[in-house]
Amino acid sequence: MIEISSNIARRFILDVQGLRTQKPSRSVMNVAKRIHSIQIDTMSVVSRSHNLTTFNRYEQYREGDVWKDLKKSKLFEYWSHSLCLVPIETYPFYARKMEHNRSSTKGYYERFGEKMKVTIQEVYKYIKKNGLTSSSDFKGENLGWGGSLESRSMQYLHYTGQIMIAFRTNFQKFYDLTERVLPSHIDSTPMETSELARFVVETTLGSLGLGNFLDIRSYLGRWPAEYLWNNQKSAIEGHLDTLVREGNLEQVKIDGIKEHYYMLSKKVKSLERMEANLSEDPVKFLSPFDNIIRERHYPLKIWEFDYKLESYVPPDKRKYGYHVLPILDGSNIVARADAKVYRNENRLELISLYLEDDFWKERTGLDRLAKGIHKFREFHNVEEISVNNVTPKSAKNRILEHLRGL
Repeated sequence: MIEISSNIARRFILDVQGLRTQKPSRSVMNVAKRIHSIQIDTMSVVSRSHNLTTFNRYEQYREGDVWKDLKKSKLFEYWSHSLCLVPIETYPFYARKMEHNRSSTKGYYERFGEKMKVTIQEVYKYIKKNGLTSSSDFKGENLGWGGSLESRSMQYLHYTGQIMIAFRTNFQKFYDLTERVLPSHIDSTPMETSELARFVVETTLGSLGLGNFLDIRSYLGRWPAEYLWNNQKSAIEGHLDTLVREGNLEQVKIDGIKEHYYMLSKKVKSLERMEANLSEDPVKFLSPFDNIIRERHYPLKIWEFDYKLESYVPPDKRKYGYHVLPILDGSNIVARADAKVYRNENRLELISLYLEDDFWKERTGLDRLAKGIHKFREFHNVEEISVNNVTPKSAKNRILEHLRGL
């Protein structure tokens, strides 16, 4: 078993994820292949999650660039742990999931498919005849969440793999038959059962660097772990331990964490080269759906950072705010900010800033924070910054002074 400090564990994870690395991503596709899935989000209080997640790993990224690779069929859009953009080369794995979805009798889409067979078939025939189709091509009654029956029918056809999202325009999806969207060089055959476990383990640990049974059953969504191991901790860990004995994985003990973790054996040399140095790079504002944040257990164990998205929590029950972003400084998550961008006012507002580490007491720490705030502002293409509440209060004037000095 390999034993490492928590600082080395954090550095290694951030290096693998491309958040703090000497080998930064140079394209959207570099990011996607590095972390596997880029979660798509509709919340636009600040730039949407797919933009922030990509920007934090590829600094030349500009809002909306992910859709260019969707339109080129380098990425495709499907349900991983959530609705995501994933590399087109991984289609056989998701084709297996689509096959499962077509035969399943559980869940909302399955019930919808059974109840609305006629409408679904009519929508399929329409797309087959007319090609690229969006929900605006139908004039059915809007039923609230999910839209009209026709819109929900397209979602069902997408969920079961009969149609794909060819591209988006202004966030509007345009669908066509799978055989007309999927590139001819991509194998459409569902992945064999014998390959599923290998794919899940290699993709999860290859993307995160370090993970345990919780990550194996969450990083690619619930279905694979339910199908392969009945979602049982003992079964998942039994499989991982077999891979350790076979030399494909290594067990890792992180100082201060009771549970043991796993990593790919081929990454051991990279781990051994890690140094627990403090980066002087600007802080980064992470999306609530960033790949190291989205599963609450992961930042809690690795960074001792308890994070929960409070957007759906009643206002009087919120602890930090509506759309709070974790802040990464070096290899540590040191703060969180309730932020909002007012594009019509050309302004970024930090409604509340919570500093949970003493990094700000040093001038270099304040410099990293101020530079990170300015980079965040520049990414949103606004000019003004306003800072309201800061905890601790004594930090506010020093932060404002550093912001003015840049």
